[in-house]
Amino acid sequence: MTPVLKRVGAVVHPGRPAAVALGKELVRWAADHGVELRTLEQERGCLGSEVPCVGPDQFPLGLDLVVVLGGDGTLLRAVGLSLRAQVPVLGVNVGRLGFLTEVEPDRLADALEAVWEGRYRVERRSTLLVHSTVDGRLVGEDLAANDLVLDKGARERLVSVAVYVDGRFLARYAADGLIVASPTGSTAYSFSAGGPIVSPHLDAVLLTAVAPHMVFNRSLVLHPSEGLRLEVLPDSPVVESVDGRAVRELPPGAVIEVRRSDLDALLVRIGDADFYGLVRSKFRLADAPESGGAGTEGSVERSGEAPDD
Repeated sequence: MTPVLKRVGAVVHPGRPAAVALGKELVRWAADHGVELRTLEQERGCLGSEVPCVGPDQFPLGLDLVVVLGGDGTLLRAVGLSLRAQVPVLGVNVGRLGFLTEVEPDRLADALEAVWEGRYRVERRSTLLVHSTVDGRLVGEDLAANDLVLDKGARERLVSVAVYVDGRFLARYAADGLIVASPTGSTAYSFSAGGPIVSPHLDAVLLTAVAPHMVFNRSLVLHPSEGLRLEVLPDSPVVESVDGRAVRELPPGAVIEVRRSDLDALLVRIGDADFYGLVRSKFRLADAPESGGAGTEGSVERSGEAPDD
């Protein structure tokens, strides 16, 4: 029997008029199909006065689907809200080219009909579980679909962190920042800092330093079973960010432990995903010459533009 959508949540980028306009289309579709719709309190008015608004803790409860109207940043926010409840997320790209959003705005109705009729699949993406402690006391437990970033707490200082892999000391890192990324996050900040592009189908954890002040300046690609322990060294407080959102300041002596989470991000896919086609478009990889065979490599155009997330 074809699954029926009963409750759908909407996460809308309130600063993009196109996203708000699409929200009205979503409201009409939900009304026509007898679907209960809800949105976030902080986005009150984006879908009209008739759509109920709830807080972030109540938002994912009982939902069958979350529809995102925005870019990858908005989708990451929606994934963060939905991850623990394991609600699948459908992203509608309103803005620049996105790696995570699934459909273009003019295909919203078709995509909703496909999900309504069961013509879709759910792609699983690995996420990171982050435990942060100060003086042995847990101060935060976070889930990251993209990345954890340790940034400078003071402009004139470096991030100075001792890195351990599976309990064994690896190195003392001194840099402008330190990024722990999932394969999904490999194409975002980690890539801008010189990290590799990793297939989203690969299970791995990446460690990349931002502008390292040390001889060793290469990213590490770790097995998902290998736990990372990051100890903030003296005289170098850090700001901890998860998926682009600053969550807390950490003093020297703080410990951040990162490993692959047991929870996967669930992304709704209507058609066949073309990850490498997105890589070519996003990073402006030139077409191979007409005379080139399947093994001919294209060139990279110099754009000077960092990938938007």
